[in-house]
Amino acid sequence: MNILLVEDHRLVADAMQVMLTEIDASIIITACYSTQHALSVVDTGKRFELVLTDLFMPGIDGIGLLVGLRNRDKRIPVVVISGSDDDKYIRTAMENGASGFIPKTLPAAEMIHGIRRVIEGGRFFPERFAALDNQLRRGDIPATGNQNASGLRPGQKQLQVLQLMADGNSNKQISQIVGISEATVKYHTSQLFKLLGVKNRTSCVREAQQRGLINSFEDSSQSASEPT
Repeated sequence: MNILLVEDHRLVADAMQVMLTEIDASIIITACYSTQHALSVVDTGKRFELVLTDLFMPGIDGIGLLVGLRNRDKRIPVVVISGSDDDKYIRTAMENGASGFIPKTLPAAEMIHGIRRVIEGGRFFPERFAALDNQLRRGDIPATGNQNASGLRPGQKQLQVLQLMADGNSNKQISQIVGISEATVKYHTSQLFKLLGVKNRTSCVREAQQRGLINSFEDSSQSASEPT
């Protein structure tokens, strides 16, 4: 089994690799210390059966990795492992396709149990998210967001750019995550400005949040100070 491990702290990555060998000594682990590196490895065509990623990392975070994999149509189970078990982060990970969310505060035996459960085709989230998990698997979560004054709503790709913009990603980072050129990112951004009637990124994000088009997920400068 090939596992992609994405963790910016090398000591934590080393400890995770030791723990993974307890699941199966034959596991082959590819360790990446940034999301950008991980996406570049995925783009080489190398196949993985599981991705384990930290949530808060400099540059593109774990949510960006989930979005990047989805945009590349990579149907790989992803488990987010984080020092935070805040509900808003768990929900955001779930809504972006994570198969599991494991707080680093869990005992090693429970972490191993959660990872093994996902490897076997299951899912692993805190019990309080069981109802949401069932809704997501059934596709019962309704689309959110209001139309703008003209009755138009940003397209799916524009909404992805908008959310990544709100998360604090630069045009270059957004292009890496979504798998499009920077010029295309700039085009989508200009169209968003027109649709929302704004003139800059800050106003665009604020207006989109007020209309319920995107989640109010902390930007990268805030995320960098969160527990990893």
